[in-house]
Amino acid sequence: MGIDVGGSHITLALVNATSFEMLAESVIRRDLNTNAAPCEVLGVFESAIAACAATVDADAAKGVGLAIPGPFDYATGICRITPAQQKYEQMFGVDFHTSLSSVLGAGKPVLFNNDAASFAMGEYFRGGAAGFKRAIVITLGTGFGAAFIDHGRPQTGGKGVTNGGELWYLPWKDGIADDYFTTRGIVGEWEKISGAKVSGAREVADQAAKGNRQARELFNNFGSELARFLAPWLSSFNADALVIGGNIALSRDLFIPALDATLKTLVAHEVALRECLLGEQAPIYGAALALTMREASVTPATRPSEQGLEINSILRRAAESNAVVIDAPSSTDWKALTLRLDREFRAAGIKPVWFTVAAACDSAGRIDPGQITNIRPDRSARLNVLYGTGASQANWSDAVIL
Repeated sequence: MGIDVGGSHITLALVNATSFEMLAESVIRRDLNTNAAPCEVLGVFESAIAACAATVDADAAKGVGLAIPGPFDYATGICRITPAQQKYEQMFGVDFHTSLSSVLGAGKPVLFNNDAASFAMGEYFRGGAAGFKRAIVITLGTGFGAAFIDHGRPQTGGKGVTNGGELWYLPWKDGIADDYFTTRGIVGEWEKISGAKVSGAREVADQAAKGNRQARELFNNFGSELARFLAPWLSSFNADALVIGGNIALSRDLFIPALDATLKTLVAHEVALRECLLGEQAPIYGAALALTMREASVTPATRPSEQGLEINSILRRAAESNAVVIDAPSSTDWKALTLRLDREFRAAGIKPVWFTVAAACDSAGRIDPGQITNIRPDRSARLNVLYGTGASQANWSDAVIL
């Protein structure tokens, strides 16, 4: 199963692991309020996954791959999107992996990949990037996604590649790229030059299509500025193709000419411009493909009692509050512990929202006092669980600390 996680909805479908064809009858799209409370957001995921799996035999879905925007710890399934980024505002520190691992049944893999990298993988194997050796694939929408593809493999470092293989966080003008090459960038610029408020880039594009001079100039400048931003990376990566997708790309005729013309003056070698051919199917294919490229293994869970934490005691204490903090030594097998506890909670009729203090740690494992305040319990949830070494530093009021 592949899931494309967008800024306003999720789309998911089953993909045959042998023929790699998408099962049309399994495609499901659900609206998603990304600024809602964690239990509401996770509830949309859980119900959609269950509904998608139900379109085939009960055990046919062998795993879930999610194409999800960053910042996100893809190896562990932990959300690092902060409230300042105006999407998934309450999800910082949420452990998606533990929260979703029980939906298809214990032991079935749940994998996370960058949404732009998943999009690029789908396009490389079945879409606009097919036939090229080194492509940069970008998505323009609520966020600015990018992936560097070298012979079918996303690159997250090395010569000519940004740290992490992403572009959204790089400085640009008075902010970062994500401030400009996104829906909110276009909306903000339109409000600045016209004084009119709009809800999305489509409204500005409609004005341009009607001949509005200011709207046409806005998209023309958008294309030129995007070219100036991308040119150094197209050159250093020696990319032979630039593939463009996302909702803003639906208005490609308004900015691609300026993008192409500017690139020709800034990049010494030829770069083919291609459009996304798969649309929302691209990240679904890419997310599902990731499952076939990794050997799924199931690590036997260590019993919590063996780590000094008694399940029955935790269950009893959880009844006292809607927030529990589990702080234990760094040697604790947190993955095994949380997966086992999640099963026990659910068996008792409690659906927890899992958070981890790891989201607030720097590369050396030190807790950032400024980031830990972004981990906030969902007061509408039956139970919030914050775990990790040093989790008690979060200062959750009224939480039971174990």
